[in-house]
Amino acid sequence: MKTDSELIAAHLLHILQKRNLTVNRVATLSGMGQSSVNAIFRGASASPKIGTLRKIAAGLEMPLTELLDFPPYNEVEK
Repeated sequence: MKTDSELIAAHLLHILQKRNLTVNRVATLSGMGQSSVNAIFRGASASPKIGTLRKIAAGLEMPLTELLDFPPYNEVEK
């Protein structure tokens, strides 16, 4: 099973592909250093902080809730 950081990284890469963006462009739009953003996109950041994800979401012009709205985060356990 993938870790949360791996799931978030995969979802972010999917968003970038859909929007035809690079990691470097997202770093610029988010006002963050490229190495920090690269670590998140590689899944190397063990647990990205909410503030960091909020900056990325803002750079992508989407609310944080939309950024985190993907399986398994939007599935309710039964």
